[in-house]
Amino acid sequence: MIDFAVAVIGTAILDSAVGKMIPSHSAAAIVRKEIILSIGCAALIGFAMWRTWQNSAAKWIWTPTAVLFAFGYLAIAGSDRVFGRLSGLHSDSVLTVPDVRSFFAFTVPLIRATFYSLGAYISELLYSSDYE
Repeated sequence: MIDFAVAVIGTAILDSAVGKMIPSHSAAAIVRKEIILSIGCAALIGFAMWRTWQNSAAKWIWTPTAVLFAFGYLAIAGSDRVFGRLSGLHSDSVLTVPDVRSFFAFTVPLIRATFYSLGAYISELLYSSDYE
């Protein structure tokens, strides 16, 4: 449970701190910045967390968010622009309320948890021989 909170909320804290230094002037730039920072910050945190605590659960944190993403996909599957909503951009490149809500509720946690797990997995591959 701690790994899940760190993967999603800890990444958001680091992401927002770093994100303030990077200007974004359009909706597309906001989405790109969020995705890039989430990937980098989550992978870095996952790498460091596994290196520190060696908790194998860190490598599987992506699974609950994959289930959440699947739930979100099924919830909006009947509407048009399903992938537009999950990607954060509407077809006319303006962030609208359903797009923003779906993107930040389903896609961003999936990205963060997936790259957190990937960072933990890479850390295990690199440093597992140090502890055996």
